[in-house]
Amino acid sequence: MADEKKTPAAEDNKIDHYVRLGTIAMGKHAQVLEVQEENTTNRFAMKVLLSEAMKDSEQVAILKYEGKVAQSLDHPNLIKWFATVNRKTNIYLILELFKSPNLKSSILMDIVGVQTRLRKLIECTCQALNHMHERGWVHLDVKPDNILMSRASEVRVIDFSLSEKIKGALGKMFGGKKDIGGTLSYIAPETIRKEAPSPATDIYSLGITLYECLTGTIPFKGSTPKDLLMKHLTAVPTPPSDINKNVTPEMDRMVLRMLAKKTKDRQKNLQEVMSEFRNVQPFKEDPEKLRDQRLAEEKASEGQQSLGKRLDSRTDHTRSEKAKVDPEFAKQVAAAAAAANKPPQPKSGKPEPVKPKLASKPQPAAAVPQPLMPMMPMAPGFAPQMPFMPMPPMMPGQFAPMPGYGYPGMGMPQQMPGYPPGAGMVPGMMPMPMQPAAMMPQPGMPMLGMPGVPQQMPPQMSPPNQAQPDPRQPTEPVPARFIPGSFLNPGQRPEPPPSAKDVDDLPIMEELPDVL
Repeated sequence: MADEKKTPAAEDNKIDHYVRLGTIAMGKHAQVLEVQEENTTNRFAMKVLLSEAMKDSEQVAILKYEGKVAQSLDHPNLIKWFATVNRKTNIYLILELFKSPNLKSSILMDIVGVQTRLRKLIECTCQALNHMHERGWVHLDVKPDNILMSRASEVRVIDFSLSEKIKGALGKMFGGKKDIGGTLSYIAPETIRKEAPSPATDIYSLGITLYECLTGTIPFKGSTPKDLLMKHLTAVPTPPSDINKNVTPEMDRMVLRMLAKKTKDRQKNLQEVMSEFRNVQPFKEDPEKLRDQRLAEEKASEGQQSLGKRLDSRTDHTRSEKAKVDPEFAKQVAAAAAAANKPPQPKSGKPEPVKPKLASKPQPAAAVPQPLMPMMPMAPGFAPQMPFMPMPPMMPGQFAPMPGYGYPGMGMPQQMPGYPPGAGMVPGMMPMPMQPAAMMPQPGMPMLGMPGVPQQMPPQMSPPNQAQPDPRQPTEPVPARFIPGSFLNPGQRPEPPPSAKDVDDLPIMEELPDVL
């Protein structure tokens, strides 16, 4: 297939006296080459038929017809014709070389650049098409693919293969065209109805081209060719501002007028189009400035995020290195981290009131603190330095001997050094009532100060003003009282508390959803 599409003289890289430099475009029946005239520096664009198309008389006639139309035109915004060559080996046109992309590719690649140069684009295109109309021709294939535009806003309208005389029949005879010709996305309703072409036909196609420049899309799309043609005949186009919010209402009105279904509702000619466009502001804000502003905002956002990450990593690295050699700085960093993890304090500076905890469910028996022995009352002015450790268990009615307080095995106070006999207690010291054996700690009983034992004092602490018993008089044993839920019943071994698993897990599981 590739060999069939080559021109007969392509093997030696020369076509007649033109040297082939490169391919500009490739079509189904022809290709456009960049060539240089032999022994000169003149360069041209050559539109040459492929070998298969040379066997098709209709394609040969179309190429000759295009050359004839181009030869009759002379405008700086129309591609210039130089020669038409018809030989047995090659059939081609020699045209002006204008090395710029077509408008279609520019819309796809840089639509903002197209919108920035829109005023120059429309003005030059209208002037080129108006020149054709004055010469008696209608282009009939106005579309972005057939408009070339450079970065300097120079414009060339190309491809006159479908052009017709305004009065019609002669062009069809030369071109051998079908009843309906043109590109379906840009074809005018009167062409679909097979009416005679007029300047309004090019205005409609130019309106769709302008719509695409404003929005990046065409106004009519169909699932089938018939569906697309019906939309050209009946569908009302969406205003461009619905797609591009930067388009002004007056620009909407101008474009929608160019796309009117009836020729009488459009502008009369392209001069009226140019005059109307000169008085219209197409965009609310400069498209290029909007793009630059958007890009700057995106770049600033990305740069700020990247800078924040870099600063965080650098700061962390610097702190780590300094903490390795400076212990004091390491302590400061640790303190700052601990302070950062603290919950926030109220702004008023006043401590928040402690809210009472609502009892949601009863506490298990194992969580009830067991009654403990009270701490020995201290004399006024003395602060307890360590928790009181109970003495070993003793028999009922027997008192625990305390060094410097009572005789061994008796409840009488011992004579203190430096005081006369019978002086009794040391001044300022309060007597400690001894507990009966039933209230003494038993083996396995939790004691105050041991690990895991609650350190709060039991509620049955005697008030300070209560009368204390005289330690010099023997005290009768007080029978032990059984406290429900405790293990202080004499002669009964305490039962182990229920396991936390049996008590806590079941209520929690009952509250969870069934799916869990």
